[in-house]
Amino acid sequence: MEARIILSRVKLPGIFSADKLIFLFTTSVVVYLVLPPIALLILSSFKSTADRLPVEPGPLTLSNYVQVLSTGDTYLLFQNSLIYAFSCVVGALAIAILMVWLTERTDLPGKNLVFTLLLMPIAMPGMVKAIGWTFLANPTNGLINVVSRELFGISGGRGPFNIYSLSGMIFVGTLSMMPSLLLMIAGAFRNFDPAFEEASEASGVSRSKSQLLITMPLLRPALLGAFIYYLASALDDFQIPAILGLNAGIRVFSTKIFLATHPDDGLPDYGLASGYGMILFVTAMILIVLYRRMMRKKQKYAVVTGKGYRPRLIPLGRWKHVALGSVALYLTLAVVLPVFILFWISLQPYVSIPSVEAMGRVTLSNYSEMLAMSHFKEAVINTIVISLIVATATMFLSTLTAWMAVRGRFPGHSLPDLLTFINTAVPSVVFALAIAFIYLSFPILPIYGTIWILVIAYTTRYMSYSTRLMGGAVIQIHQELEEASQTSGVSRWTTFLRVTLPLLLPSFFNGWLWVAVHALRETTIAVMLFTQTNAVVAALIWEEFQFSGGTGLVAAMSVCFTVASFILTFLGRRALLRQQPY
Repeated sequence: MEARIILSRVKLPGIFSADKLIFLFTTSVVVYLVLPPIALLILSSFKSTADRLPVEPGPLTLSNYVQVLSTGDTYLLFQNSLIYAFSCVVGALAIAILMVWLTERTDLPGKNLVFTLLLMPIAMPGMVKAIGWTFLANPTNGLINVVSRELFGISGGRGPFNIYSLSGMIFVGTLSMMPSLLLMIAGAFRNFDPAFEEASEASGVSRSKSQLLITMPLLRPALLGAFIYYLASALDDFQIPAILGLNAGIRVFSTKIFLATHPDDGLPDYGLASGYGMILFVTAMILIVLYRRMMRKKQKYAVVTGKGYRPRLIPLGRWKHVALGSVALYLTLAVVLPVFILFWISLQPYVSIPSVEAMGRVTLSNYSEMLAMSHFKEAVINTIVISLIVATATMFLSTLTAWMAVRGRFPGHSLPDLLTFINTAVPSVVFALAIAFIYLSFPILPIYGTIWILVIAYTTRYMSYSTRLMGGAVIQIHQELEEASQTSGVSRWTTFLRVTLPLLLPSFFNGWLWVAVHALRETTIAVMLFTQTNAVVAALIWEEFQFSGGTGLVAAMSVCFTVASFILTFLGRRALLRQQPY
């Protein structure tokens, strides 16, 4: 402790100032992680790769762009992708705002437990949730459809619900995205100073109108940042469109890219896939410009100051039951029903709906087969180790990046933040391929086929989300707190460690938890970089579902995977409550 205090007070002159050393370190790491995949994506889009890899010698060409832009299928893909992404994000953000308002700003009973339960859907990969809903709402023998036809006397043997549709994709995507949006905006609601609302209400404005006219505009940076991030993320979503959309002939950019790199016959065309990827890249760049223009006026949104900040809970009164009912409805749709049907199928020798007759066929054979699988135990260990390392590394880099972007006082201070956000535009499928090409063709580090290539890939992908989260948290901490510390003779680095960082811990831990659980369940990148020596559980589930057809085994692994993720979420949430009780 004494050594750390001495080092924190050291003032290095000139180019060796603490700020610049931290900037150089963070920028170097971010550039190394982000730029090579983006550069390879751009290069590949100008290469003819029908018979060669993007890194192999060959002329530059515009043929990929001509093929992409000259077909009407591209514009249908863009329409489907935009409708899916926009609808999912709007729906998920609306639910997230309601839920975080209930848990952070009201006297909702048991709100700490409620918040933890609302994080449960994060524990289920989108792939697993989509598989669960195929058993619940497929038009022929889905459990909900069978029950609905019996209850309402519907004939025809199909419907009334069809999960294999664009609306079905949006429904599952909205349920899946909500918890992550909840985590991303929770810190902003938690830190909001109610003095602004009190001043409005003292002037005769109603409480509901004060929420709309005062609270929501001041929370605009956090909400808009979450919306922009997840709009770009939803455009890239692969798992849910792949499970629910391909069977119905509904394609989006991500599934089109996957099919281009995984054709039924012939060689993969990575150049064509990169051409489609560049459309997503340009779209995300437009979103970045809008986001950064809004963030230029960030200081006027700072609401946490040293002037008598105190939280205030809004009494719900008789609306408590309605609030708890809305929470229960969401949890039933997002967790209870999919987990129930997967658990049921995991106990059956073949797919069947719950019935008295089926109870006689209950067996644990699928779980025995799961434990007997080769690489299963190794995959479990790899998954846990990767999750812990990625969460810690990502949040460490993201906190430094966000702090420099908001508080930096030198040219280029926001470069790492810009790079992490630009990286969102690279589709996960193409990003994983680029990572593989880089470490196969340019073995800077001999990590291909090891868990470390997954650590690098996951950290790079998740820095975008965690930097947005930490950036919103830093914005809300008024500079007067840091200025007061520095006026007392404390260095900026010590001020960051002792003043800023403790205030950021709730958002930091929320981000750590989000990254850890997402690294635990990451599927797309894990599948693309899968080898026998770096297997993780999510990749094993995908491989079994796609190539082996063992529905019961897939259900068993999905149930165990979901339970393990939920335990991590629950224990992490309890640790947070010990540090920062609400």
